[in-house]
Amino acid sequence: MPKTSPRTNDRELRVLLHVPQHDLQAQVAVRLERIGFPALRQAQIQILTAIGSDSVRLSDLVTSVSLPKQTVSDLLDDLETMRMVERFPDPDHGVIKRVRLGPKGKVWASEVKRVSNETEARWANRLGSKKMKSLRALLEELASTVERPRVAEAKNGHAKRARRR
Repeated sequence: MPKTSPRTNDRELRVLLHVPQHDLQAQVAVRLERIGFPALRQAQIQILTAIGSDSVRLSDLVTSVSLPKQTVSDLLDDLETMRMVERFPDPDHGVIKRVRLGPKGKVWASEVKRVSNETEARWANRLGSKKMKSLRALLEELASTVERPRVAEAKNGHAKRARRR
């Protein structure tokens, strides 16, 4: 009798992670379209998400989204035209630019959060609250272990560039 892996019929992790992400993205897209937001490119969504509820230095934004500075600048130009973001001088350092959500960006972020919370509640109803809490705790733990090395790499990159100057 040939040996078979107990996971033979299981879907790949990549697929398993994509299914709930796709569900959430679809729910967000429907809500945003319903209230009149234009469809955004994935890179624009990535930037808006990285900005979050506070302002961020332009250089830190470039690092967090892992896109070239010129690409981020072009995307910010488009988002600024849509009133989704605002750029302004850093009050502590006049040359450095900061970015924050603009009026429409704040509404966008609020709606995304609302849909995310509604979707999480729907999933909790399907799985049960105990399983949902466990899933969330595991995802938080996994995210922190994945993010830690990236943050360290980014800090090391900044330190190496500073030493070269």
